[in-house]
Amino acid sequence: MKVRLLIILLLFSISVLKSVAETGVPVARKGVIDLRYLDRNKKFTVKLNGEWEFYWKRMLRPNDFKTGAFQPDFYGKVPSYWTDYQNVPVKTEKFGYATYRLTVLLPVGLESALGIDMPVFDSSYDIYINDNYQGGNGVPGKTAEESKPEYKRNFFRLYPDSDTLSIIINVSNFDHRRGGFWLPVKLGTYSVIQSRLANGWAWQWSVISLLIGFSLFFLFFFLISRRDKDMLFFSIAIICLAFRPLFTTHYLINNLGSLPWVWIVRFEYLGLFVLMIAWAWFLVQIYPSKLINILARIITVIFSLASLLILFLPVIIFSYSTHIYYPLMIPLIVYPLYMSLKGVLKKNIFDILYFSVFAILLIGGAHDIQVANGKDQSSTGYILTYFIVIFVLIQAALLMYRWVKSFNEKEKLKNELEFLNRNLEILVNDRTQEINVRNQEIEKQNTMIAIQNRKLSETIQLKNRIFSVIAHDLRSPVVNILYMLNLLKEKEFKEKYDTFANSSIEYAQMVINLLENMLVWGREQEDKIKYSPERQDIADLILTNLSIFKETADKKDISLNFTHIGSSVAYFDKDLLDIVIRNLLSNAVKYTYRGGRISILLKDKSANNEGIMLKICDNGVGISELKQKSLFLSAEIESSPGTESEKGTGLGMKLCYDLIKLNKGTISVESATGEGTCFMITLPV
Repeated sequence: MKVRLLIILLLFSISVLKSVAETGVPVARKGVIDLRYLDRNKKFTVKLNGEWEFYWKRMLRPNDFKTGAFQPDFYGKVPSYWTDYQNVPVKTEKFGYATYRLTVLLPVGLESALGIDMPVFDSSYDIYINDNYQGGNGVPGKTAEESKPEYKRNFFRLYPDSDTLSIIINVSNFDHRRGGFWLPVKLGTYSVIQSRLANGWAWQWSVISLLIGFSLFFLFFFLISRRDKDMLFFSIAIICLAFRPLFTTHYLINNLGSLPWVWIVRFEYLGLFVLMIAWAWFLVQIYPSKLINILARIITVIFSLASLLILFLPVIIFSYSTHIYYPLMIPLIVYPLYMSLKGVLKKNIFDILYFSVFAILLIGGAHDIQVANGKDQSSTGYILTYFIVIFVLIQAALLMYRWVKSFNEKEKLKNELEFLNRNLEILVNDRTQEINVRNQEIEKQNTMIAIQNRKLSETIQLKNRIFSVIAHDLRSPVVNILYMLNLLKEKEFKEKYDTFANSSIEYAQMVINLLENMLVWGREQEDKIKYSPERQDIADLILTNLSIFKETADKKDISLNFTHIGSSVAYFDKDLLDIVIRNLLSNAVKYTYRGGRISILLKDKSANNEGIMLKICDNGVGISELKQKSLFLSAEIESSPGTESEKGTGLGMKLCYDLIKLNKGTISVESATGEGTCFMITLPV
């Protein structure tokens, strides 16, 4: 309850002090500000706030007003953006140009030099005082082509030749989301205005130096203690705040060199975005919770993307990102304020300090949002950076306190451990040496056992696969051959001699293919396949294998079609590729229905850096989508019967895959059940 009352009193005091400070301050009324009540012999400074004459889409010069033909469209509030003018006779837009005019009634007989501190306008202006051109910022114009935006803080010295000043400002904006100016024009005795401007510049340079120093300070502590990530994120946040005065208010970057207007704006926004990300993750470290973690991730994604976009997008587009920035800025200040308040109720000294600083940051953040949108009448400009200095000092004090406390605790633990170690050190060393020796022996034995187990497992798996193939695929054709030979002994089967002989030959060929595949596969398992590639003609291999399978295909009335396009010379091992082609043709004949067709396409695609392509297609039974996924790489060895119960080896596809891979090529399959299968091979040239 006491804490809530303290907050209310703090906010009330600030509002009262502000209202008291502004009591009696002169304000322009309908284009005129009266300063005649001031003592001409005393130094003074005033803000030219209030109602200025406003001429929309009219670029008027001093001579234009001498005719008396121009009347203001309305009286616009200054400082303020012209897009904020509501309920006025003339509708203003964000892009356009206008003329501001103010008459200043000076103290009678004032002879001392005056100074005018001009803020930055969005996005260019020219100023005339008593018919004389004083200077400007960029080039204002009536079109985007005529205008040239610029950000530069100006200061003018003048000697009044009468008791009245006529100030005319031509402003144009075609490059920003808003037009006009958000800080007041300040007029006063030259020495006072000059002194305050110089003090402001000096103070901001001091803040920059101080924040850079503290940024390096916190970064140093992070480097020697990587666990304290809050130091890293706080260091990044401070460096962003340190460079912010270079691109706002006084635009100190102009003291270091010439930078295009668009990059001044980009660096300003980039600093804000990086600051938001670093601050969010700093809060994750000091007040972790699921809520702030999610918010930090969202902010990181949004502003990382925004940081990239502003490097390429025009100011007209990315300047609207403040509509996202300011709403997200509020929870990043309210959240630590709430979390530290919970610690205050528990009388935690750290949270009491944090709560005080976060309350100040909340006030400063709210003030800066008002200033950025031209809704604050104060002459202080952005103040959040100054409040950050207080926070940095407190954070540095807390850091030193934590390190001293941690050091003391370590010293205490060190003394306790030294006392224990005096009696246990010898015994521990002896036992440790014994354990290390035993561990080394056990580790060596475990390594040897693991190697032996792996070799034994691989040997058993290899034997199981070979025996499985022999039992399933080798026994069947041998039994059939014996059966047919026995039938030939019978007299009634003598006339079927040719039929049985041809069948026996086919079964024998199957046995030979199986044994050959098994031998090659076995050598491949032991990495003993001989690979001797050279440039040679694939077409010769295809024609040779077609002659081998022609008789088998003719028995099933299967048509064989071979198409050759372009060169057929590739780089491969002839013996290994011969096994691949033979297996693919064997499968195509086996799984094609009687009366079907098999098409072979050999095409040179080296012009597209795709090598030589070999495509073998049939219109047979096809392969299911599920089986296609494991056709080449499955650990199981299985075979499927052909369309007329022909036996397969079960090793063919795996062998083809390994041999093509060995030849630096690729093999793939396209198939649909009941429609057929296409195998595609590519080989380098």
